[in-house]
Amino acid sequence: MELLGFGAGGWGWSFLSGLLVTVEVAILALPLGLFFGLMIALGRRSKSRLVRAASVGYANAFQAIPELLTIFAIYHGCSQLIQFLMSELNIQTSWTVPGVAAGSFALSLVFAAYSSEIWLGALAGIGRGQYEAAISLGLPGIASLRIVILPQAFRLALPGLGNLWIILLKDTALVSLISVSDFMREVNLAVAATHRYFVLYLFACLGYILLTKISEFALERLSLRTSRHLVRTV
Repeated sequence: MELLGFGAGGWGWSFLSGLLVTVEVAILALPLGLFFGLMIALGRRSKSRLVRAASVGYANAFQAIPELLTIFAIYHGCSQLIQFLMSELNIQTSWTVPGVAAGSFALSLVFAAYSSEIWLGALAGIGRGQYEAAISLGLPGIASLRIVILPQAFRLALPGLGNLWIILLKDTALVSLISVSDFMREVNLAVAATHRYFVLYLFACLGYILLTKISEFALERLSLRTSRHLVRTV
C-alpha cells in the first residue's frame, strides 16, 4: 500500500523512525528503572526504619500516580525549574528538557516502583545459606551482593522483569503527548494528514505486536542463557 510505503507520498520512513525512537525511549528507561528498583528493594530490606519507610513510600506513590502525570511533571516541571534558575542568574532562556530524556526518565521512575516488587520477591527467594556462604568467604557486603546474590536474584526476577519490559514498551506511546516523535506520534500525524483511521491504527497495533514478539523471543533466549547451568545432563 502506497500509504505505508517508503516512496513519495508514503509514510514508511516516518513510521520506521518513530519505531526506533520508541525502542530508544524504552531502552533508555530500562537500566535506570532496573537500578532504582533494585535500590528500592534493598531499601525495603534495610534495618533502618527510615530507609524502609522511604522505600515503601516511593513504591506506593509511583504505583498510584498515572504514568502520564509523571511524564508531564518531569517534562514541564524540570523545564520550568531550569528556566527559573537561569532567570535567577539573569540569564533569559526558553530552553526545555528534551522530550526523549524527560519521557525516558519519567518511565524509569514508574518502572522502578514496579520492578522493586519483583526484585524484593527474588531476593526473598534466595536461601539464607547463600548469604551465609558469601559471609564465610569473607566477601564484603557489596562484593557478596554483586558476585553471589545478584546473579541468582536476576535469574529469579527475569520472568517478572520481562513482563514489565513489555508494559514499558507500550507505555512509551505516552511520550507522544510531549511532542516526542515516537511511533505513536508519527501514526497520529499520518492519520491527521490522510484521515485513514482504521488502516493506520491497525498498522500501529501490528507495530506494537511486532515489538512484543521480538521482545518475547529475546527474553526467552536470555532466560535459557541464565538458566543453562541448572540443566542436568543424564
